[in-house]
Amino acid sequence: MAASSTKREKSKQNQREIFETIKLQTKEVIQSRKNINHIIEIQSNLESEEIAVIKASIKALDKIFCHFTSNGSLSEVGPPLETEADKTVREWSRERYQEFQDHLFKLIEAEQISLQEQALVSLMHLLQAEGQHPLQKLPEGKEHMFPLDLLEKLMVHMLNLDREAAPVITRFQEFMEYEDVLFHLLRVLGKILKAQTNVDEKFLRNLIHILEHVTLHNSPVKEEEKTKLFCSNKKHFKWNYGQAKKYFSTIWQQLLRHPLTPSLYKRVLVILPDKVLPHLEKPLLLTDFLMESYRIGGAVSILALHGVFLLMQNYNLEYPDFYTKLYALLEPGVLFVKYRARFFYLLDLFMTSTHIPEYIAAAFAKRLSRLALIAPANVAILLLHFVGNLMIRHRGLSRLMHHPEDQNDVTDDPYVMNENDLTACKATDSSLWEIKTLQSHVLPEIANTAKFIERDLPKLEWDVKQDLETTLEDMLEKELKRKNPTDDIPINFEKPTKFACVKHEKLSVYFEL
Repeated sequence: MAASSTKREKSKQNQREIFETIKLQTKEVIQSRKNINHIIEIQSNLESEEIAVIKASIKALDKIFCHFTSNGSLSEVGPPLETEADKTVREWSRERYQEFQDHLFKLIEAEQISLQEQALVSLMHLLQAEGQHPLQKLPEGKEHMFPLDLLEKLMVHMLNLDREAAPVITRFQEFMEYEDVLFHLLRVLGKILKAQTNVDEKFLRNLIHILEHVTLHNSPVKEEEKTKLFCSNKKHFKWNYGQAKKYFSTIWQQLLRHPLTPSLYKRVLVILPDKVLPHLEKPLLLTDFLMESYRIGGAVSILALHGVFLLMQNYNLEYPDFYTKLYALLEPGVLFVKYRARFFYLLDLFMTSTHIPEYIAAAFAKRLSRLALIAPANVAILLLHFVGNLMIRHRGLSRLMHHPEDQNDVTDDPYVMNENDLTACKATDSSLWEIKTLQSHVLPEIANTAKFIERDLPKLEWDVKQDLETTLEDMLEKELKRKNPTDDIPINFEKPTKFACVKHEKLSVYFEL
């Protein structure tokens, strides 16, 4: 134990000495170019086995090369009166700078997340320095040039990461908040997709992860809100939504040409309605993709639902069988899928219109009532409120409460559950006996909710949004919080005085304690 603690002490002491040396060498290089050879010594620490030493070296070289970039020591072309010795030093410095960049790109693929993030941050510092002080000779009349080559190299490495890329991509999101970075990122991603010959699952997964956090805006920045620019200024860069939209559309058109795994397919469908469709030049180009997704069934159809509806509502897409397909999705499995809350939120949205024919509303009310019989308790409440809202919107459905009047046996129900044709399922000839049945549910909350068909329908609809995320735990907690849960639950009709049978009970003659 004593030996191991002594080793740790020595190791810490060595680390402190290395840190002090790196700090001193960095200071000397920045103060005078005579000490430029210190760069080689600092770079040698990048091969260290200790993460702390590597990170300290990265920060030091980051500081040195950002300083060199700002004072012109790394420029492609030297000043007019540059001596041969100065030229040699400048070219040598550029070589070391390139070596440092290459090493950072390797560290982007490191196993340690902290090294990945440090490499990313340093590369973005270098990009910022190059953007503010371009290394290339600018064309005549041009004062600023965004370092697209460096950004493109960074994206190629990040998109081709074999290991879990989520942490480093998540860290990159903070730079996507800058308008100039986001604009040129879209430009670069489209270029990479065109040139990429091997588009595999890891590439698509990393690309979709980046696109999930792209937020475009089409409104001018308010005066009180300052435009966020990373390596440009307002004089040299102005957000061009039209051009950004073109780059964005190109990316998505190329992305959707590639086969997607089921998990990626679902992730794409989740972001399409809100983050993608509003910013595409021609949203109707996604019609085939969304229609095909809608026909697949299951969770994929549920996720494609919103996109198809938006194309119908906002872009005049004609889909006469929309409600037929929507009705077909109301199978028992929909009660248990991961996206259940999303589905019923959208279903409520689609069924809001009072212009929906009554036979369609009746078919939905009947199938939802039938599903309520087998639904988990928390979902049954949602379905009951949903049916109630349909009856409020379509007052003609009130005749389903007790129709037909002579029906005494549920086996005589004319409704055909397995019929997906809305006109042939005979919902209007049936009754909502399922809701009447739920009045006998073991849970008082469900039984009481189902009693709405015995009363006059309210004028205001139930807010089903509150029911979407309700869980069985929530219902249990609600019951436990009731002030006196035993007050309305009859246990005995006579107060017991001892552990014995009730008075006048025949068994009391033979049993008493």
